[in-house]
Amino acid sequence: MTDVKVRAAGGTRCGSCAEALYLTAQVPLPRSSRTRTVGLCPQCDAGRPETQGLLAYFAEHPQVRPEDLHQVSELVGRWLEALTERADRDGSLAADVEAWWTGRAG
Repeated sequence: MTDVKVRAAGGTRCGSCAEALYLTAQVPLPRSSRTRTVGLCPQCDAGRPETQGLLAYFAEHPQVRPEDLHQVSELVGRWLEALTERADRDGSLAADVEAWWTGRAG
């Protein structure tokens, strides 16, 4: 997975439940030059096994401590890998529609 940008959410709210997000990631869309932004939500992502460690970390720590960089990097990698797998399962039509809609709104 290349060209992914992960950032602290900085007060950004989840579009589904309005909970404060921990992280956001800009992920490239398949077959497009555009990206989509995905948030790590403590409420909406609570049931996903790939986010459990990351959610637990940020529930305890408001920011990444230097001594935890490697651990958090591994957890973020699992989250991003799951996002990629989910996008692949969603099928090309869904990805194409999202790319069209994103391009239309911008």
